[in-house]
Amino acid sequence: MERPLILLDVDGVINDIEYVGLGTDAWETHSFQSHGYTLLVPSYMPELIRTLCRVAEVRWCTTWRHRANDEIAEFLGIEKLEVIDDGTNCRYVDWKAAAAHEVAAEALNRGRRVLWIEDFYGQLPTQEMPTGTEYVDTTEGWDGALLLPHMLPSWVWQLAGTSPVDTMTV
Repeated sequence: MERPLILLDVDGVINDIEYVGLGTDAWETHSFQSHGYTLLVPSYMPELIRTLCRVAEVRWCTTWRHRANDEIAEFLGIEKLEVIDDGTNCRYVDWKAAAAHEVAAEALNRGRRVLWIEDFYGQLPTQEMPTGTEYVDTTEGWDGALLLPHMLPSWVWQLAGTSPVDTMTV
């Protein structure tokens, strides 16, 4: 079976743009600069993203576009990833589904799973994406916008041979 495809956003997924930390001291947050912006990344995130890269083909699907392969990828300790891009410089997220549709459809047609991790705020693009695309909405079920290990489907953890608890050092 071919590796799954994961479409990965940055802000509201890796970058804790809400800076809520669940309202607790559940993890340390690291701050760094990329392209003139300050990113706030929880201490567990690099290992979590490296786990995703081990078990799947991960592509950036972010308004950061190719810039995500600079300081962000370096901070996470991952190689440069392919980027979903519509060729514009639009800072809004409306372009993402149209730009990702073809690569997702191709993966699904080859029998691969497709998972899109995004801060959807309850607005999943199910009408714009091919049937079979799975979603993780990092805003679902709490007041923040950040990927937490337990949000990932169980098949990710089965492929990784670990559990969400192993990834999140508190």
